[in-house]
Amino acid sequence: MLLHQPIDYHAERRPTHAALNGHDFEWDYRTLVDRSHTIARLLLDAGVKKEDRIGVLGLNSAAYFAILLGASRIGAVTVSVNFRLAPAELAFVLDDAQVDILFVTDDSIDATITQTIAIRELPTRLIANRSDAFLTLYTAINQEVEPHREIGQVDEHSPALQLYTSGTTGKPKGAVLSHRNILSLTQMMGIANHGAYNADTINLVVAPLFHIGGTGVAYIGLAYGAHNILHEAFDPLRVVETIQAQSVTSMFMVPAMIQAIVKLVPNVRDYDFSSLENIAYGASPISATLLEEALEVFDSRFSQVYGMTETSGTVIALSPEDHEKAIAGAPHLLTSCGKACPGNEVKIVDAQGNELGPNQTGEICLRSASNMLEYFNRPQATAETLIDGWVMTGDAGTIDEEGYIYLRDRLKDMVVTGGENVYPVEVENVLSGIPGVIEVAVIGIPDDTYGEALLAIFALQPDHMIDADDVVAFCRDKLAGFKIPRRVECIAALPRNPSGKILKTTLREPYWQGIERRIS
Repeated sequence: MLLHQPIDYHAERRPTHAALNGHDFEWDYRTLVDRSHTIARLLLDAGVKKEDRIGVLGLNSAAYFAILLGASRIGAVTVSVNFRLAPAELAFVLDDAQVDILFVTDDSIDATITQTIAIRELPTRLIANRSDAFLTLYTAINQEVEPHREIGQVDEHSPALQLYTSGTTGKPKGAVLSHRNILSLTQMMGIANHGAYNADTINLVVAPLFHIGGTGVAYIGLAYGAHNILHEAFDPLRVVETIQAQSVTSMFMVPAMIQAIVKLVPNVRDYDFSSLENIAYGASPISATLLEEALEVFDSRFSQVYGMTETSGTVIALSPEDHEKAIAGAPHLLTSCGKACPGNEVKIVDAQGNELGPNQTGEICLRSASNMLEYFNRPQATAETLIDGWVMTGDAGTIDEEGYIYLRDRLKDMVVTGGENVYPVEVENVLSGIPGVIEVAVIGIPDDTYGEALLAIFALQPDHMIDADDVVAFCRDKLAGFKIPRRVECIAALPRNPSGKILKTTLREPYWQGIERRIS
């Protein structure tokens, strides 16, 4: 099965059922399918071939899914790019993915796009809401065309979606997901959630579509024929108003979003959340205090989810029943990310690759049909991450006798802040260019709002000083905002081991003392 086929099924049987709506669009399933055919024809007319990469930039929109499904019909690969990146970062991603045609789904980032195109190594053909575009996007998708008929050149193992993750070498890597990867995840979630997704589901999507937590959650809703409400970006007041006004039944948030709603929305307990059946959260653990408050506010079922782009999303989940157990007297369960979802295998291995027993700490490894195909044009990185069909997560953890998986620490240096993955080496490469810096290390430290916050620790030349404002000013046009440290420390010299490697474990230790789960 291919990405567009479940949506075609719903369009045949319930053509006028709401598929996607937001502040300026309301598409039923027939409209979504028709517009995806228009995109398929547009791409074919532009000379796009199987496995060519199609870039998409912009806030959450229905047009994104017309592009994703249209590309699916002809075997092209959608590259959903983080519009929050700085122009130099965007240019690297677009060049790395060999993107020729670029869709910009709104005009709020025109200045960034202009800068990005100017510094790209490869040319850009724009289809966007701009005067220099090949066509305006909404003129394009409103054309009537004959439906595109597949000719068998695309199968379920063909690549469909490419999402970029931060890289250990400082450069992002494109995780390539096939039709089978994404549809396997869709089936897994349908089983794990006991039929929670169906035509009666009203699914609110507030995570950005350049993340698997956005695209994945919305696509699952579409695949099951649900009504999906897209917010362009997260706004806590708008979220609660939407839940009440449109009787939302299901949604995904990171804990920082839950906290923003609970703490910042005036009179939040006066809203009617009785329709809300399921809230999934992930990217960082939730404190017992916040969970108890959220349960009181929403009176809904909560699930914690763990996964990564390389697994197409959620592969481990802490169920609503487990949350109820935790609140009823087993609070240790909240430090677990749950049990393996159906069709997914989990094992813990030591540094030599030997499988470990219960409660022994090692690297968490995941195997399922949702594991990515590869990192695009990164054979070495692919070989290091995919070993005998297992994704090596870089996360340290344990499995207890009941099958609950506990995250303990991160083997890699990655930091997860507010749901965004950041590899410190990328930030360190930029910070090292600040005048007077001898060396710098960036680490993640606990943060009540974002799970982890970035701390930059500098060793400086004599008579030099630096503070957080200096760092922000220097990085503003070089790094996305979420990658810029807002906390700074200066020390005489960074600690190193005998081979000269900076001891980040030593730097992190004072901040994580007393915290068992040293990972978001």
